[in-house]
Amino acid sequence: MNINTNGISNSDAKTTRSRNSVATEPAQSAAVTSQPKGKSSVDQVQLSQEAQKLGQLQAKINASPDVNLEKVNEIRKAIADGKFHVNPERIADALLNQEELLG
Repeated sequence: MNINTNGISNSDAKTTRSRNSVATEPAQSAAVTSQPKGKSSVDQVQLSQEAQKLGQLQAKINASPDVNLEKVNEIRKAIADGKFHVNPERIADALLNQEELLG
């Protein structure tokens, strides 16, 4: 069995099954082919526009860094220069808001 996903990883999809035929719509698709007992068949998955957009957004997220190094370097410099001040009330408020959100 050959599986060609063309970089598709979203489960939000419309499915078309056919024997000895392939859909001709221009949407992204992943074809799965197998040949049981001498017969050929093609399974095809077509993603909705929303699923395609989600895939593009996921690719952008994966390409972005996990840490904002510019911000980290600013904070390091402020600490080294003695200009970084901790506001305990702001931290306490943020923790309380986080607790409220988590319920």
